[in-house]
Order: sequence, then structure tokens, then C-alpha cells
Amino acid sequence: MAFGEVSIDVDSRRVRAPNGASCLEPRTFDLLMTLAERPGLTASRDHLIETVWSVDEGSHLALNQAVADLRKALGDDALAPRFIETVPAIGYRWIYEATPGSTPPAPRWSLGPAWVAAGAALAIAVGGVATLGAYAWAQDDDPPPRVIAKR
Repeated sequence: MAFGEVSIDVDSRRVRAPNGASCLEPRTFDLLMTLAERPGLTASRDHLIETVWSVDEGSHLALNQAVADLRKALGDDALAPRFIETVPAIGYRWIYEATPGSTPPAPRWSLGPAWVAAGAALAIAVGGVATLGAYAWAQDDDPPPRVIAKR
């Protein structure tokens, strides 16, 4: 994927920009993908923290550092942005204008930590019901038939 003179190798998480190449930390790369998938749309700070980290692991400080690292890798400037615009008191927006004929980044399938937790809870609930059913079946109250022999 490319944005002007900046190219991004998704497999190796490397960014090549006029100021050099750099390998991004996984969460910094996830932040890049989250922003670039929605050009022109503002992503709130809370949404980015939940999507890239999780509510329990992320923080505004971690987000600030990841944005700074990403801007450095892209050769972007917070005061005159070409890629990431700060939306005061709200969050960030991917502002790179693609030239006609260029391909936008392919959206990645990500449901976020809340959906992963909900899926895990559902799997545990289904497993619990199956275990209870198996236990009840094994503890069947009907005694086995008795054979009475005649003498």
C-alpha cells in the first residue's frame, strides 16, 4: 500500500518514507491501519484506545506516543499534517488525499476487544450448558432393568 512517496509493507510492518525506513511496533502499526481504513473520518481517542489496545490496557499517554511514533515514521508534522490531523478534544483523522488511480488500503476485519470478549463468554456459556447436559445424561435416574429368574 502506498500514500504518495510513503509505502507500507503490511506483512513486515515496515514504512518507507523519504526520511528513511522504519519497522513499526505492532500497536503503532494497528493505529496506522485503523486510521488509514477510514480516510476523512475522525476517530475518537477512546475508540482508538479500545480498538488498538483495549480499555484496560490502553491509555491516552500510550495513544499520544503511538501517534508521535507514527508521525515520525511517516515524516508527518503535527503542525502541518499531510497524513494524521489532530482533532482537538476529540481524536485523530487520516487526511491523506489519494491521487486518482491509486488504491486505498484494504479494510481489515477487526471487531475489537469487546466483541472478542463477548465471543469468549458465549463459547464458555455453550460449553457449560453442554457439560451440564452430559452430566445430567450420565446421572440418569432410571435404574437399569432387573432380570428376575424364575425357579
